[in-house]
Amino acid sequence: MSTAYTTITSKGQITLPAAARRALGLHAGQKVAVTVEDGRLIIDSPHDLHDVRARLREEAEAAGTWGTVPHAGDGWAAHVSAEHAES
Repeated sequence: MSTAYTTITSKGQITLPAAARRALGLHAGQKVAVTVEDGRLIIDSPHDLHDVRARLREEAEAAGTWGTVPHAGDGWAAHVSAEHAES
């Protein structure tokens, strides 16, 4: 595919050219991954939720934020219950 150009709206939206959507197999309502690398905007079509989760974890670990947000099974509910019982 050759280079195509699009305009950013006042709301920060862009329209992906039809040729790009077809090349990536994208369709209306589909979620895509947006990444900035080396000053470039990269839009990926995630094929597997496992791949998306792995990439998010890798990015969070690199940023030092992995594990700082409570998630199911980490004992957070018990911690909150104990904290509220004390007050």
